[in-house]
Amino acid sequence: MPEEYSILCERLTKKFENVVAVDNLSLRVKKGELFGFLGPNGAGKTTTINMLTTLLPKTAGKARVAEFDLESQAALIRSRIGVVPQRFSLFEELTPMENLWYLGELYEMKKEDIEKRGAELLRIVELYEKKDIPSGTFSGGMKQRLSVAAGLLHQPEILFLDEPTTGLDPQSRIALRELTASLNRSGITVIYTTHDMDEADKLCQRIAIMNYGKLVALGTPSELKELQGHTHKIQLELDSHSPEILDSLKKLAGAISIVANGNKVEMRVKRLKPRLVQTLSEFLDRHNLRMGDFTISEPTLEEVFMSLTKKALRD
Repeated sequence: MPEEYSILCERLTKKFENVVAVDNLSLRVKKGELFGFLGPNGAGKTTTINMLTTLLPKTAGKARVAEFDLESQAALIRSRIGVVPQRFSLFEELTPMENLWYLGELYEMKKEDIEKRGAELLRIVELYEKKDIPSGTFSGGMKQRLSVAAGLLHQPEILFLDEPTTGLDPQSRIALRELTASLNRSGITVIYTTHDMDEADKLCQRIAIMNYGKLVALGTPSELKELQGHTHKIQLELDSHSPEILDSLKKLAGAISIVANGNKVEMRVKRLKPRLVQTLSEFLDRHNLRMGDFTISEPTLEEVFMSLTKKALRD
C-alpha cells in the first residue's frame, strides 16, 4: 500500500444472503484527507464503514486501512482508528470522564495518559465543564461530541464518523461539522458518511457517491458538479411570456435550454455572459414585461445525484 494512502479498497464486496450491500467497491483515500461517503439510506455507506473498521467481515475483495491488511491484521487496524457510530454507544450512567477512563483501560493506556488526554479532549469538544455529569442527561449534540472525544482518545490516524449529524438540531449540526473540519486540519484522516448533500458539499474534500451498494461517482465537489456540464441555473419570474419571448431570452442568455412553468422560467447556461442581468432587464423593458424574482445558482450535488441515478435522493 503506497504510504500516501490511509485506505485502499479493491473490489470490496459484502453480501447478506441474496442482497449485495456493497458491490465491488474500489477507491483510495489519501492521508490527511476529509473523505465523504454520500448516498441515501441503504446505499451501502454504513456497511462499507463497518467493514473498514473490522466490525463486519467482507465477502470478497481486498482492503488496507492505515497500511494494514483488513483480513489478516484487524487488531492492528483497530489500534490505529477511531469510530463514531450513528447511535450513542457509551455508558449513559457514566460521566464523560468515567467513559474515557473505561475506554482508556481497554486500550491499555497509562493512567496518567488517560487523565491528560481525556481532559484535553473534553476541552476540545467543549464538555470539560460537564465532565462529572452522567452522560445520559446530555443533548444529542453533546452525546455526539463525547463520542468524538472517545474516538480520539488513543490518538488514531483515521477517524470514522458514520452520519454523525443525523437527528441533531441545526446549531449542533454546525458545531459538529466545525469540530470535524478542525480535527482534519490537525492532520487526522477523516472518513465521513452522510445522506445530506449540502453537508458533504461544504465539508468534504472528496466524495464517493454510492447508490444500491455501487460506487456511482468519485471526485471533489467541483469535479462532481462538472459531470452536469458545470451549467448555471437561471430562474426568473415574468408577468407573462410567449414562445417568441422565451426564444429571445434563450438566445440573449446563450442558454442550452429554457423551460417555462406558469410565470416561472428556468434556463441552463454553460457560461454567464457579462452584464447578463442588465441585458435581460433591458430586453424585458422594451417588451413591457416585468421581471420578479431572479436567481442564478450553480449545480448542486443533489442534481448530480439525480442525473447519475435518474432518481431523487431517498430518505
